[in-house]
Amino acid sequence: MPKAILNISLPSDMQIGPGCFKRLGRKTKDHGMKHPLLVCDQTMVRLGLAQQARDNLEGAGVQCTVFDGCPENPRDETVAAATSLYEEKGCDGLVALGGGSVIDSAKAVRVVGAQGGAAVDYDVKQGGIKKIGRELPPMIAVPTTSGTGSEATLASVIIDTARQVKFTIFSPYLMPSGSLLDPELTVSMPPGVTAATGFDALIHALEAYTSNMAPNPVADGLCRTNFELVGKSFLRAVKDGEDLEARTDMAVASMLGGVVLTMKGLGAVHALSHQLSSFHGIPHGTANALMLPHVMRFNAPEAGERYREALGFMGLAATSAEDAADRMAELVAESGLPTRLQDLGVKEDDLERLAEEALADISLPVNPVPCTREDLIALYRKAL
Repeated sequence: MPKAILNISLPSDMQIGPGCFKRLGRKTKDHGMKHPLLVCDQTMVRLGLAQQARDNLEGAGVQCTVFDGCPENPRDETVAAATSLYEEKGCDGLVALGGGSVIDSAKAVRVVGAQGGAAVDYDVKQGGIKKIGRELPPMIAVPTTSGTGSEATLASVIIDTARQVKFTIFSPYLMPSGSLLDPELTVSMPPGVTAATGFDALIHALEAYTSNMAPNPVADGLCRTNFELVGKSFLRAVKDGEDLEARTDMAVASMLGGVVLTMKGLGAVHALSHQLSSFHGIPHGTANALMLPHVMRFNAPEAGERYREALGFMGLAATSAEDAADRMAELVAESGLPTRLQDLGVKEDDLERLAEEALADISLPVNPVPCTREDLIALYRKAL
């Protein structure tokens, strides 16, 4: 039996499967909303999904206002603009339609709209968790990518534009009220986005599986299911976006990644990648995938056997921790993602500032091997 108190956080009121998007109006109404703010981005508008959502809501007798200004990486200024519209229109809840940036932005609006101030006021490192009360407006998450798992987490990660760093809002009350995971909505993702978000889903589970927090058999079981689904369907989804079975597997893997990161935390991959997104605008999943093999080699003394196990569940044999890192690097390359930071505009002169911010990142303390500033600089340098 476990000798420590374990975190067991599971999402509720979630539907997964082709066509469940059509339940949006009914689900929103079930959660008491009469006039939600529909938070999305221009891609959702261009693809017609924002209009479909609006039609579905109005068909159920639910009026909505649309905010379509979410950028690729969620920013505090976006949260402020969306909150202003939420208040101006007298909205009583939120529907988030899009990827992790959209869902994280909506979560932050949920907090600021209910309690005032600015998003950065709720930074977990500044005591924000104690400021967030139970009485938040309802929110429905409809992910259109399979990566962040934000529909199943208690956190929102936002860029502070003044400092160019990411901060985390965290609360046990931040889990969306309901979620609809419809793999048909992910079919439009191009191969590069599918690959980047897929790696994000995998790395959430891989970092949770190797976290230095107390062993958690529930989280471990969910991680192993994530590995199996990713191993079976990741490359299939990248190579054939119309493969609905593969898209469904990746949607489930993404959700499971969100669940387990809430239970066991993340690690150095995320601490390093957060800064690459903040300072260089590199998509989060791409940054994660690029840094992963280097962190695996660094963590090998403590996490090597776990890495080998994870690769085994994915159907990728690895004889050692180094071999596991090599197999993962090969998977990054096969998926078509970048493998060098210099190709994405990162320079040697950037590394010290990046490492300083990574050292303070909330994800770093549970990494299986403690990291110094010099370690983090070395990891960035290896990835150059």
